[in-house]
Amino acid sequence: MRLLIGLLSAGAVFLALMPAGPRPEGVTLPGFLRPGPADRALRLVPVAAFALVLLLTGSWLTALISLPAGVLLLATVRDTLARREAQALRDQLQEALLSLATSLKAGQSLPRALQRCAVELSRLHPGGGGLIREIELTAREVELGTPVDEALLDLRARVPLEELAALVDALVTTRRRGGNIVEVMGNVAQMVADRLAVEREIQVLTAQKRTEAAILAMIPLGIYLVVRVTNPAYLAVFHATLWGQAALGLILLAVAGGYWMAQRIASIDM
Repeated sequence: MRLLIGLLSAGAVFLALMPAGPRPEGVTLPGFLRPGPADRALRLVPVAAFALVLLLTGSWLTALISLPAGVLLLATVRDTLARREAQALRDQLQEALLSLATSLKAGQSLPRALQRCAVELSRLHPGGGGLIREIELTAREVELGTPVDEALLDLRARVPLEELAALVDALVTTRRRGGNIVEVMGNVAQMVADRLAVEREIQVLTAQKRTEAAILAMIPLGIYLVVRVTNPAYLAVFHATLWGQAALGLILLAVAGGYWMAQRIASIDM
């Protein structure tokens, strides 16, 4: 049993502390374990969870067994931040499409429209970041003589957003084969707007389930803390014996696993 605990704990530590750089070719990880936004700071989540369990229970065995729960918590936080980042990018893309369409309808060229779009987005979002920084970089590349199509393809490669990829493909194809760029912009803008509306509706419908999952995960932890403070002798079996400590660690792991699974079920990808 101790060997199994050691292997599980070592695996959890490895996943929690894995480097944020690119993976070797041919090696893939599940999506929820791949490095995400603010990955270096997030890798401290399993360590913090381990320290918290050790502080509350006073048992190294319980903390080691429940260590994979910190990895599941890390996966949940990563997924949440990635979804928020994608949502922010789509919101900025919708604003960028409106700016580009307005400039093109006014008779400006696409390079000039990109430059104006970068300026307008910077005014709307003084903090910058996200898609704004990438559009500014694209406009600067065009100013320095990079072909527009090449700059747009570079933008698509830097920003992993399906809607942006569709926009770039449509613009490049229209420029090469001829067509109404303004109409293309309008179609892509409508597609992005429809998708954002559907995503917001899904978020509203699943918000209750997410809240319920969080409450259900907190109930057993709250009961444990209350009983630990009011009647410590009642929980002595979980702290006085190795089997009790192991059972407590498995309970914490089961609670974390249930919360992670509920969040995954409520996360509907478009």
